[in-house]
Amino acid sequence: MDNQQKLARFVEWLEENGVEMNKLELRESEKGNGIYAKAAISKDEQYIQLPHHLTITSRVCRDTLSTDSWTPKFTGTTLLHVFLIYQRFVATESSFWRPFVDVLPTEFQTPLFFADSELELLKSTNIPSATEEQRDSLQKTYQEVLEDVPETVVPRDVLTFENYVWAAMVVMSRTFTGKLLAQKDEQDTRIMLPLMDMLNHDVQAKVEFNDTENTLNVATCIGISQGDEVCYSYGPKGNDELLLGYGFIIPNNPYNRYTLRLNYTQDPLATEKQELLDQADIKTNEFYLQIGELPTDLLSLVRIMCMNDADVFYAKRDGAATNLGLRLELGARFMLALYMDNKMALLLQEKPKEMTANVRLALAYRQGIIDILQHAKNALETSILRLFDHGCQLFTSDLHSLPSYICKDGQPLPLDATEDGNRKRKRVDEDVDLAQNFIGNVLITEESFAKDPEFQTAAEQIDAEPDVLLTLFILRIRMCPNLPWHKAVVRLESFKHPMLAADDPETMEMYGEMMMEMGEVHDMLFPLLTNLFPKVFVKEYFTADLFLWAAGIVESFQLQVPANQLYNAECDEKGLCLV
Repeated sequence: MDNQQKLARFVEWLEENGVEMNKLELRESEKGNGIYAKAAISKDEQYIQLPHHLTITSRVCRDTLSTDSWTPKFTGTTLLHVFLIYQRFVATESSFWRPFVDVLPTEFQTPLFFADSELELLKSTNIPSATEEQRDSLQKTYQEVLEDVPETVVPRDVLTFENYVWAAMVVMSRTFTGKLLAQKDEQDTRIMLPLMDMLNHDVQAKVEFNDTENTLNVATCIGISQGDEVCYSYGPKGNDELLLGYGFIIPNNPYNRYTLRLNYTQDPLATEKQELLDQADIKTNEFYLQIGELPTDLLSLVRIMCMNDADVFYAKRDGAATNLGLRLELGARFMLALYMDNKMALLLQEKPKEMTANVRLALAYRQGIIDILQHAKNALETSILRLFDHGCQLFTSDLHSLPSYICKDGQPLPLDATEDGNRKRKRVDEDVDLAQNFIGNVLITEESFAKDPEFQTAAEQIDAEPDVLLTLFILRIRMCPNLPWHKAVVRLESFKHPMLAADDPETMEMYGEMMMEMGEVHDMLFPLLTNLFPKVFVKEYFTADLFLWAAGIVESFQLQVPANQLYNAECDEKGLCLV
């Protein structure tokens, strides 16, 4: 019997059992079987009246399966699973439910039915782990069923895990809440409603259920034109839920979302940062990205993740993990934008040569995630450029945005990083100019030495690590009022890295080795550098104490700007952000 014949027999069965569906017809389409309007259906008009004896409830399942010597121990959806296996594989052709069971789908496009190579296409998404959880949960209930159901009721050659998964997908994709019925004992269960379960999903389709003494009725809240498909909204579901539970996705789904999980447990400062997160009342490391605004707590968490030793030390001491300044605001956005880039690179892997239906579905699902990530990255890049611009303004005005635990009178920042990712920026070359202006003028990098030719000449002859050269340059800037960063450095004269500020034995011991190393570096360089370059390294400006202070600034104020076409940079730029 082909599908059309099965549909015809199903309609005949419905009508014989008193179902009112005069304005409806059943058709097969690319989405599977569906319901269509033979005639226009007016707003608030009832178009299905389903007699109660056609609803499949827990009571129906239990009565069908029970024998004189056995009653199922399991309840809920598990009861429905076994009922469906029984009706499809054990019950005779004359079974009352046979016409309904015959029009149920026998195959699904959910990931549970994907081949390994097809599921591999989704490895960079949340789907594989969710699919594994589904499978493990079903395996557990399947084992319970095997232990309880007598072979005389459902023989083991049909009570297979494969058939159990099929039944589970039918229940997952085609059942309704028992709350639709007035029966009190069905309120917390799932029920099956023949015919109604053929209503395909349309989030705009609004319907109203009304349970009367004899029938469960469905009315449309919007008019339906002749020839249109009659649908029902499964709810505002994202593509994760639709794919896992129903085997389809919606392109450009406004409810689509991507679950982002951040793991900072390997951070050496994880314990201290968790305390700051607790203080900020940030209780999760799992966030849902959608096209639109970034979750507020996401940036709050990533700011804390980006904190270095000094940030954590002072934030804990002063109980402050907000208004953290330009460096951490940029660092948080760089980290997130890099995350988006890496995820998109994994999702944009080469497409397979064989385009099966499951492969096409997987690729369409992937594209939905890429769209979300790209939108988030666009919003972050727009915000980064605004912060670059604001940083340049602060710098030229001799102002700063440093957190209060480092320096007072910090200026507020434009933190609307979550603005619309679809917003188009003016011109790419203007973006590059803005980025390069910030990197070239505000950050203190090795390229900054060029603004002090005497120091640059000396630095070229010093065999030292980049951070040591930056330490020397900080002291040189403090010494020279004509250098553009002079006021920014002088502003930090009272700042102390934790290695200098700590007064508890544990912290002092933690930084003891670092202080010893920096002291040894200073002793290796001086008085040698003062003798070689007396005008550059003036003795009173390069003492051991000042060297340790400057080394603490280099350690505490570093900002790494990732390579990006937006910044016209092929490699990361690393420098000190003192504004």
